[in-house]
Amino acid sequence: GNLLITNDGTPVVSPLTDVQNSTGRFNVSEELSAPFNLGGLKITPYIKGDIALYTNDLSGDALGRAWGGGGIRASLPFTASYPDFKSDLFNVNGINHKIVNSINYFNASSSAQYSNFAQLDRLNDDASDQALRDIRNQPTIYPNTLNSNLLTTNNPYFDPQQYAIRRTIDSRIDTLNQIQVIQGDIRQRLQTKRGFPGSQHVVDWMVLDLSGSFFPEKNTDNFGNYLAFLQYDYLWNIGDRTSFTSTGWIDPMENGARVFTLGGYLNRSDRTNFYLGYRSIDPVESKALTGAATYIFSPKYAVTGSSTYDFASFQSVSNSLVLTRVGTDLQVSLGFTYNAMQNNFGFTFEILPTIASGGGRFVGPSSNFTNNGGVLAR
Repeated sequence: GNLLITNDGTPVVSPLTDVQNSTGRFNVSEELSAPFNLGGLKITPYIKGDIALYTNDLSGDALGRAWGGGGIRASLPFTASYPDFKSDLFNVNGINHKIVNSINYFNASSSAQYSNFAQLDRLNDDASDQALRDIRNQPTIYPNTLNSNLLTTNNPYFDPQQYAIRRTIDSRIDTLNQIQVIQGDIRQRLQTKRGFPGSQHVVDWMVLDLSGSFFPEKNTDNFGNYLAFLQYDYLWNIGDRTSFTSTGWIDPMENGARVFTLGGYLNRSDRTNFYLGYRSIDPVESKALTGAATYIFSPKYAVTGSSTYDFASFQSVSNSLVLTRVGTDLQVSLGFTYNAMQNNFGFTFEILPTIASGGGRFVGPSSNFTNNGGVLAR
């Protein structure tokens, strides 16, 4: 691989490995697992490894690396039924509580640090990498001194490679390092029956997923903290077309990432959609309110408008208006966007197969839904 670095002046995302380099890499990766069941408990011992040779590391020397480790995964499901729990107010006709408890222990070692090698397998595509470099060099967006320092300095908390290693992502050969972690999650569903008698269907009334990571070697693996990536994902299907959702995750360390969202969305049988949500991101202290709506003019035409206002920067950071025509086979969207923070206009033109846009159930460009949280496209 031959890596070239842009000269646009913006700070690189991973300063240790985002460097100009020309090298050859030869590697082989393997994973073996042996799953078995003990009653309802599923246990999977596994081992994995990678052997790589780089013709030029970042010091200009040939260097080999052996990385490997082993662990064990286990999961245990539970189910409890409450057929007599009924409520007209909450639209509930019996409750079935499903829980899946999962745990994963993994311990890996490496003969060489990941920081010895350039990133041939990038964690971000070019567009994502450019966006990260741009925001790190914009202290006027969130002028708080702490936030400016976090965005402009090489804080390892927010280095993508550090995130990947702590998350045990092993699909990027250049981002492998020693790690020991215990990951756990609890996935829960409260299911009920809805519909007319004789044609009832089972739905997820409430969904609550919890997860977190524990690092026994906190000083070497997790910046001196035992816990990381404490997350929750909550969904309440109030009705068949009305829902409330909230998500959150934190790194429980000083100046660690803390993200929180909540919102509600409503869709109607004619494909009209509404969404209102709030998002908080710290330590940059971004507090944003997003509203979006899709209005159907006819079976073929619809307009989608959305806006996001950030109360930290006191600016409307994202606005869009898009006209969409839904055909039998294709969905065509045409519109524009405006970002007051960057003071620029954008143009949107998108052609999608109707089946790729949800069979016509949700209209508007998929990129627009993604930029505004993706809730309308759920």
